Amino acid sequence: MTVVLPDPSGARLEQAPMRSTDIVRCDRNESAYPPLPAVVSALRRHSGDAHHYPSFRPEHLRTTIAEHTGSEEDNITIGAGATAVLSAMLQDSAARFRTAGGRTPRIATPAPTFEGFALLAGMIGMMLDTTPLLDDGRPDMTALAAAAGPDTAAVIVCSPHNPTGSVVTDDEIRGLLATVDASTPVILDQAYVEYSSTAPDIGTLVAEHPNLIVVRTFSKAHGLAGLRVGYAIGSATSIRGARRHEVPFSITAAAEQAASLALAASDELAGRVTAMRRERDRLAAALDDAGHPALPSEANFLYVPGADGLEFGRRLRSAGVVGREFDGHGHRLTVPDRAGTDLVIAAIRRAR
Repeated sequence: MTVVLPDPSGARLEQAPMRSTDIVRCDRNESAYPPLPAVVSALRRHSGDAHHYPSFRPEHLRTTIAEHTGSEEDNITIGAGATAVLSAMLQDSAARFRTAGGRTPRIATPAPTFEGFALLAGMIGMMLDTTPLLDDGRPDMTALAAAAGPDTAAVIVCSPHNPTGSVVTDDEIRGLLATVDASTPVILDQAYVEYSSTAPDIGTLVAEHPNLIVVRTFSKAHGLAGLRVGYAIGSATSIRGARRHEVPFSITAAAEQAASLALAASDELAGRVTAMRRERDRLAAALDDAGHPALPSEANFLYVPGADGLEFGRRLRSAGVVGREFDGHGHRLTVPDRAGTDLVIAAIRRAR
């Protein structure tokens, strides 16, 4: 049995029934909704072809992304999730940095942030230099620009920022790009951009700044986290090195078609984003009523900062809601669907 939820796009959003005793997972920032029906049908069709190799490289998907974003195919690299794309870019940047100077390459990024940045830095042999967030959860772009020095091989900033959900403006990105050395890659991680009501003009920024690389994923709003597809957009020069690190056969045929179908389903995506925002507003209001206000968010999660957030998050865990704790900083909750939000709100009331 499934529960069918109404959706503003007219699509049917199905989920497994939930009980009051269920543990509610709000720690992974996954989409609350399953893949679209067309995507599920494509996955079923491809299940019978699993004995065949996928494309050596996903050129069909590259063409689709280029058309969707108004980019050239030479300006796009694809990998098994945004993390693989980031890894390819950082490997290329670190290699070029070592060849030029022999010093240990460094990454400048605000913190707290996506833990994958530190993991990738350790794997590649890079050091991580972190800068603080402002009180409203936004990256301190002035501090970030100041942290980018001669040993910096890459600058990374998320917008919407993980874990706070804040966004940086077009002007702030321009200011960062104007300050950082033009030879240093500036990576703008837009994993949650589909949820945001405002976004920088990426096409113009990439055209004006060849060192800017924009990373996106199909794992969040598109609901394809289990299929592992991500991509990046940049100048042909900045993308060329990352494309040398594209792993052959890494995007399955099912994932390639599913991602193409997801890009075409703009109306369904808009409906799901609207549904998520409605639940985000409900959850934010419940946190505020409980005396634990979250920061304003443009993503599919909410963040309660400071010691208050950490302490309240632990009480929520005792009440059956598993969020994500950022040690010393705050607590993040992924926004569930309607039934999940009902359970989280009930837990918030119990944990007050």
